Amino acid sequence: MKNFPERLKAARKMNGFSMQNLADKLEGKISKQAIGRYEKGLMKPSPKNLHLLCNVLGVKSDFFNRRVSVELLPDISYRKLECLPAKKQEEIKEKTIDYLERYIELEEILGLKNKFSNPILKKKINDYADVEEAAEKVRSSWNLGTDPFHNIVELLEEKDIKIIEIESDDAFSGMSAKTKDGHRVIVLNKIPEISIDRKRFTALHELGHHLLDLEKFKDDKKMEERMCNHFAGAMLLSKDSLRSELGGKRKNIHLKELMLIKEQYGISMHAILIRAKKLNYISEYQYGEQMNIFKRLNILRIEPGNFCGSEHSKRFLRLIIRAVAEDYITTSKAAVLYNVKLADFRKELNRLE
Repeated sequence: MKNFPERLKAARKMNGFSMQNLADKLEGKISKQAIGRYEKGLMKPSPKNLHLLCNVLGVKSDFFNRRVSVELLPDISYRKLECLPAKKQEEIKEKTIDYLERYIELEEILGLKNKFSNPILKKKINDYADVEEAAEKVRSSWNLGTDPFHNIVELLEEKDIKIIEIESDDAFSGMSAKTKDGHRVIVLNKIPEISIDRKRFTALHELGHHLLDLEKFKDDKKMEERMCNHFAGAMLLSKDSLRSELGGKRKNIHLKELMLIKEQYGISMHAILIRAKKLNYISEYQYGEQMNIFKRLNILRIEPGNFCGSEHSKRFLRLIIRAVAEDYITTSKAAVLYNVKLADFRKELNRLE
């Protein structure tokens, strides 16, 4: 366990624990001072203490001997960064690394290579019009047409962008990051409080961070975020689709009309209005009037209408089951990679509903 100090620190941060928190969870069986010595590499735990640490930290002993090591590049992008404490950012980052290490190890076992390719690599982004063109280019290159996306998460995984879903507080919507060896990852918050349309928008916003050349805005983070927001809106509801739905320039848009478009395309009513304003289908004044209606009806945060599509990917599980079926790994190893107990994995393997 030559990397035990670093792995222990990562597991602790993944759980959001300080050394004192971890010692408290261990109920005095291992002291804060001993944990500090473990993390400095001055002392190694006994088999009994290693078992205690694994139980409290929710990891298996294999975690401390994992052969695949992932390092995220420093330019990590969080949505709502100002609302997210540094400790929570560290927790999300370590959970991301843990998942990626298991995912990449599985792909290596199966001989799969990272095939991520940016279809708009050479396009410079200077304004919203450039973002609009970039979204059209992505749709064209990926043969997506202009129809609504049923499952964005599955789509992005097919394009070799790893999607990780975790539970965090509502201040966190999503994150995008890259590894040193070129893997791309998007992290999404899967708590029920986050609506499916917000989750879809966040996934495509983070895709914007991966695909768009935003060098011009490197010193203006707010503008960078607006460009990624515009990209997400353009991907969810193309210019042609919006023109078709609205029929051109409008004096007014009924709330029920917005709700029906939302239910078809999986984009929030507010985001539809922003697109309509940006593309000059409604005026700034009309947009403001609509926002006043939203406020009066108290539907700014929780809108009416629901998109019925799914936003999950089972690629990781499919690959694990393939590896088991082809005898690349045992069911015990599969449970380790899936990060569940062996009995739970066997239940998952035999569940056919």
